[in-house]
Amino acid sequence: MTIIPVTIKEIRQATPTIRVLTLDLDGQEFVYRSGQWIDCYAVINGERKIVGYSLASSPATIGTIEIAVKESDNPVTEYFHGAAQVGDTLFIDGGQGNVFYEDGMGDKIVLIGAGIGVAPLMGILRYIDDSTNASVTMIQSASTVEEMVYFHEASGIAKNNPRVRYHTTVTQVYPKESFGRGRISRETLVEFGIDVESLFFLSGPGGMIPEMEDALRSMSVPNDRILYEVWWKPTHETV
Repeated sequence: MTIIPVTIKEIRQATPTIRVLTLDLDGQEFVYRSGQWIDCYAVINGERKIVGYSLASSPATIGTIEIAVKESDNPVTEYFHGAAQVGDTLFIDGGQGNVFYEDGMGDKIVLIGAGIGVAPLMGILRYIDDSTNASVTMIQSASTVEEMVYFHEASGIAKNNPRVRYHTTVTQVYPKESFGRGRISRETLVEFGIDVESLFFLSGPGGMIPEMEDALRSMSVPNDRILYEVWWKPTHETV
């Protein structure tokens, strides 16, 4: 794939630990599918450091892409949460990954995400909302209400689009508002009336994926309707 330069157009502190960055493609062609990810490079101390980020934007969006970056000890992530400024140049290539959604793959979709794992699911949700006639249910879990990234946008999409349903659960500090409590489980899926004939996308921390896969299998969802990405963990590669 071809590495292209992009410009940071906007940096938004979306939660206490997550920053959302809008990247300007500067008129360059960039093709991807909803739910895919990119390699992102930043020049740090004279070297280009690399990390992979999921795309939270819809492929129907013209001119920009969006990533959500949670705090970590990766040097690129530390840069985004520290010295990065609007107008800085980055380098990207992609989209990458075999887990994505395109119109026609299914007309009933369920998105199950926890933590920062909701980012690629948000890309799918946005794409379904603005570019397809499919119906979609998103179930999102976070440690606290404050860490529920994209909550207001996803709630708004569900309010305005009858094809969209949106449910949330909080695992640590339980709010008084109408959020579910605890980790997403088989009981959660039953409570929310999930259609087992749907196509399921899973995204979240390592332990969440096998738990959800086991829950869906126990509900007789076949393996080929349970999709998730197996992520690699970059070290300090340079190009």
